[in-house]
Amino acid sequence: MIVMDFINKVKELGIFSIADIELLYPNIDKRRLFEWKKKGYIDKIRNGWYCLPEFFKEPYSSWIIANLVHTPSYISLESALDYYGLIPEGVFMTTSVTTNRPLRIAMVGHDYSFSHIRRDLFVGYQLVGADRYKWKIRVADLEKAIVDFFYFRSHYQGIREISGLRFNEPVLRENLNIDRLFQYLENFKNKELEGRVRQMLEIYTIA
Repeated sequence: MIVMDFINKVKELGIFSIADIELLYPNIDKRRLFEWKKKGYIDKIRNGWYCLPEFFKEPYSSWIIANLVHTPSYISLESALDYYGLIPEGVFMTTSVTTNRPLRIAMVGHDYSFSHIRRDLFVGYQLVGADRYKWKIRVADLEKAIVDFFYFRSHYQGIREISGLRFNEPVLRENLNIDRLFQYLENFKNKELEGRVRQMLEIYTIA
């Protein structure tokens, strides 16, 4: 049965595109994908991207989807700050930075937000391995996630607003690389952004 052969070939990917499918089966009838989705063998994500239903058991499946479906992009802002344990509340939307157009969209029952950034500022991320699949996820460094956050969430300014974020001070003290933080800030060449970040450092008494 072709569907079982197909599943065996893509199971290490979990998520795959039409191009991936055509590499495996150059002459495949696209109607097969509709049939397989209807029978529950695969799920459609968006714009020619599909996944196996078990893919959603991967803890960071939404991050992999974000990296692949709207490219180039990396996980940042609230999602990255939550990943580093910096913010107290859970994050229910996957937030990314992209050089592509800005986008806010729901895909397979989950919300995604992509904020546009200049190409020269598309730096400061690392590759993080997924638990069960071969993909490497682009995730902002802690310092870049902070700079991105205050760049795109510019309404956080002043002692009251920034204190209200309730950043985890021990995490900042233990993990924040001040030199790297200011290197990223220098790239933005934005005095107001620098002011907000410096105020954050003062509030949390980070040298």
